[in-house]
Amino acid sequence: MRIVAPLAFTLIASAACAQETPYLFDVLLKPAYRAGWEKLMKEVQPTPDWLAQFSRNFDGVAGPMKPATIEGKPYEIYFVCKPHDCAAKKFEVMFEAASKRAYGALGGDGAPPFFYGAPTQPMQDALAAALKS
Repeated sequence: MRIVAPLAFTLIASAACAQETPYLFDVLLKPAYRAGWEKLMKEVQPTPDWLAQFSRNFDGVAGPMKPATIEGKPYEIYFVCKPHDCAAKKFEVMFEAASKRAYGALGGDGAPPFFYGAPTQPMQDALAAALKS
């Protein structure tokens, strides 16, 4: 019995560590996220070079998922930014947890953001706050 308890704890702790927070480049490998992303990227015109490159190969500076609840619905918020210039060039993307529909905001350095995907005002507020963090 003394061996079973530590072993069980170790297995549970290992499983918890294995479920790391995903990054944008990870989830874009999944078809539902990729479809939402591609649809959103068609609206981002003109697309900044660094964002177009990330969209092609998922190689860039990206952040882990931050969960959000807006108007009672769960969302996942991720970011990607221009290498060596994250403060000035950042794109936040918000996926509906259920449908993987995507909404986005492009901005940085305190400039007013541009919104894509027709987010509601509460969604715009969450995206704008994410751009500042």
